[in-house]
Amino acid sequence: MRLRRQKQTRQRLLIAVGAIVVVAIAVTGYLIYQNSLPVGAFTTVPTQTWPQADGKALGPKTAKVLVQEFADFQCPICAEFFRSVEPQIMHDFVISGTIRYEFHHFIVIDTNTGGNESHRAAEASECANEQGRFWDFHNMLYSNQQGEGSGAFADRRLRAFAPALGLDAQKFNTCFDSGRYSSAVNADVSLGTQMGVNATPTLFINGVAVTNPLDYNEVKQKISALVPVQ
Repeated sequence: MRLRRQKQTRQRLLIAVGAIVVVAIAVTGYLIYQNSLPVGAFTTVPTQTWPQADGKALGPKTAKVLVQEFADFQCPICAEFFRSVEPQIMHDFVISGTIRYEFHHFIVIDTNTGGNESHRAAEASECANEQGRFWDFHNMLYSNQQGEGSGAFADRRLRAFAPALGLDAQKFNTCFDSGRYSSAVNADVSLGTQMGVNATPTLFINGVAVTNPLDYNEVKQKISALVPVQ
């Protein structure tokens, strides 16, 4: 009986080990296949000199007005905000140093698609941030946004964006492949959740949410009401 049980235990162990090996081979094969796919055409954006850039923030830390944006790089409304409202905020308030503007990740699209492109795009932007290029990569992502979960932000494309912007590709890939900023992205999401974010884009001005971030008049009025009189 003891020998029979030992034999059965060994058989179950062998089956378990075999299953793990099969899964590992399948995953490796899938990753090799994904990386062998063509990157496809994408738009390269011009690099810029950003006003008082400080990682994912622009403007002085001492500013009396803090604007916090929570966004998802796959979110089409976020891309609309990027094209229409954000440039006006930059022109009217950031360049002059009147406000401090912070970007925070808030992942929503991955939940809809069951994928991870939003999270991986966020991680990639953090790796660009390591090289002082968050805002250029931010523009690159929005300029190459396509359908949700379409593969526009597949890992192979995110890796290709880095050298196209003049980043050190080896450093970027080492950072990106390590997943070292996954927890940082999750921390942004946790912050947003604590602040009551449930959709993107969400904009806070000194901790108060803007009703309609796509209405620049509302954004401008709320900021202007807080700007100290010179």
